[in-house]
This record gives sequence, C-alpha cells and structure tokens, in this order.
Amino acid sequence: MSVTNLNYRQKKLSKTPHHIFNLNMILVHLFAVVFLFEFHLYHWFWIIPVISIMIMLSQYAFSRSLLSEQKGEEDVNKQYVLANWKLVNRHNRNILIGYIIGGTLLSLGYFLSNNMTHDPNMSQIIMTIFLYLSGNLMLLILLVTFVLSSGAVWHASKGEMTKALERRMGANSVVKTH
Repeated sequence: MSVTNLNYRQKKLSKTPHHIFNLNMILVHLFAVVFLFEFHLYHWFWIIPVISIMIMLSQYAFSRSLLSEQKGEEDVNKQYVLANWKLVNRHNRNILIGYIIGGTLLSLGYFLSNNMTHDPNMSQIIMTIFLYLSGNLMLLILLVTFVLSSGAVWHASKGEMTKALERRMGANSVVKTH
C-alpha cells in the first residue's frame, strides 16, 4: 500500500463521501428500521429505500460534478479525493443491486403467496420465508458495504492508496512514497 502526500484538508475531503455513506447506513437503515418496528409502522418501510436512494443519487450527482470540474487536471491529490467519491459510488451501486434483488424476492414471495394456495396460513408462511430471505440478504449487503466504507475512512485518514483507489484513479497517476 502506498501513501500519498495529502494535507489535512484533502484527507478530510477524502473521508467525506465515506462519512455520508456510513451515516446513511446508520441513520436510515439501522435507526429508521428500529423506529418503524418499535411503533408498528410496517406500512412505512418503503420510505427507507426511498430516502437512502435519494442520498445515494445526491452523492452520485456531486461526484459527477467533481469529475466535470477536474477534467484534464493531473493533480494527484484531487484525483485521490475523486477516487474516494468513485469508491463510494461503487458501494452505493452494490446497495442498489441489493434493493433490486430484495425487491424481486419480495415480489416473488407476494406472487407465490397469493397465487399458489388459497390457505391463508400457508400464504403467510410463504410470505414470511421470502421476507426473511430478502431481509437477510439486505442485512448482509449493508454490513459488508458498511465495513468496506469504514475501512476506506481509515485509509483516507492516513492518505493511503489502496488497490481499490488505484483502480478508480488509474495506474498512471499514482504517486508512491513509503
């Protein structure tokens, strides 16, 4: 792992996208779920992915604006910051893929529970199985991306160049010092 020559401000800018991502995971996916369960507001669970996707889209839009501002610049430190934004966009994409797979599982469970049997108890069992499958899948994806993003905060605070960031920056622009 190489270390780049970043000042305090650039390290802080590098950590910002990961902090936003982690706050999204903690506040929206953890506390909002607990809040909705606690107050039996199950019909409001749709708001969790909506808020999360809005945060992810705003991060994506901001990173695209950074990319358009830095077209043609060869400053490695600015590219390091941009690479951290790109890495968070990759994590956001993984979450979106999880939403799509989880939503597909829930839709399949809903379809099967309503069309496979006329027994309401069996329909409830089928829907519960698919609810747990999609919920556990989302939990696993959220946990893995949260851990990856937390590690990225650690590396950004040290100004370290990981292989994931090197791939986002391009091999030509990496300054390696030990």
